[in-house]
Amino acid sequence: MKLIICLLAGLLACAIPVSGDITVRISVKAVLNPATGARQPGVADANFENCVSEMNDMLQSFGRGYRFQWVGGALQNVGGLNQFNSGPSRYYDVDFVNDEDGDLLKDQFEANAIANPATYGWDASAVNIYIVRFGGANWNVCSFPGHQIILVNGVRGYTNSSTVLHEIGHYFNLSHTFNGRQNLNSNGTSCTNGCSCAQLIGGGNDAVPDTILDHDCWDSQNDIAVGNYGLAYASLNAGQTANVDNMWWNLMSYHGRQHVTDRFTPDQMDRWTDCANDDRGPVRNGRTRFVATTGNDLIGNGGSILRYKTLAKGTSVVNSSADVVLLRGGNYNEPMTISKALTLRATRGSATIGKP
Repeated sequence: MKLIICLLAGLLACAIPVSGDITVRISVKAVLNPATGARQPGVADANFENCVSEMNDMLQSFGRGYRFQWVGGALQNVGGLNQFNSGPSRYYDVDFVNDEDGDLLKDQFEANAIANPATYGWDASAVNIYIVRFGGANWNVCSFPGHQIILVNGVRGYTNSSTVLHEIGHYFNLSHTFNGRQNLNSNGTSCTNGCSCAQLIGGGNDAVPDTILDHDCWDSQNDIAVGNYGLAYASLNAGQTANVDNMWWNLMSYHGRQHVTDRFTPDQMDRWTDCANDDRGPVRNGRTRFVATTGNDLIGNGGSILRYKTLAKGTSVVNSSADVVLLRGGNYNEPMTISKALTLRATRGSATIGKP
């Protein structure tokens, strides 16, 4: 986030805080082992507390004003001893990824949780995350809009801030950066040998304009560079290098297998925000109104695509002190008084309010 400069030249009276956060509530449940009635070994409140802190540090670095609030500040135990076929514990050790009926069981888990909130600890006003065993495998399962539940494993998934934020990214409608990638034989036919295939073609179907092609088998910045530009990483120009780095460190990639990932691109954050504003409204306490000098007050709706043009319009539709008016870089020389509580933030360059 660039600094917003408020110039008081008789044009603007600022009765607003300079920064604030849109709170996203998360509710986290530890599914108990039906054989012992206990949590998985190592699943502890303190470990997830560290995870929340690290996720919030990453969100703060993006400058969009989001912050996680861990409801209750503790893991909630659900299920119990001998509940092999009832309650949350029936899902304690399901491999939702590899089991033939994994998708069906995930949907069943979610439906039962929504229908029995007291038993499952379901919170309709929060992102619901359940810690399960996944048959001992290191998997995690998300929900895109249309579904709600997130399942993370107790081996290492729930303690890994990049992994949990990756799954929450899916919840806010972010796809994998390698979506649409292809594995081909040398003759161009489909290959089933995974990363051993002759041709690894990067995917670019994540619906985010500022991400380049990516592949879950590319295991270096050099692989990403060659796959996109036909050049070694060391030969790229500054813009190309930045694009490759944004993939290598991207939270929605699978490069977390090689190193810790820590970033979303600006367009990924726009997509997150649009989803938070609309599909995921119940889990957050404020919304973002996008404003740009290239926007349009008449047809704009305050989203990342149809942005408003003026600060006056952006602030006029604010109805909560938790709302953020997000200004793209430029000068907003508007005679006005802001008398309601809100937060102004800038993105993609400095925004000047008043005479430049």
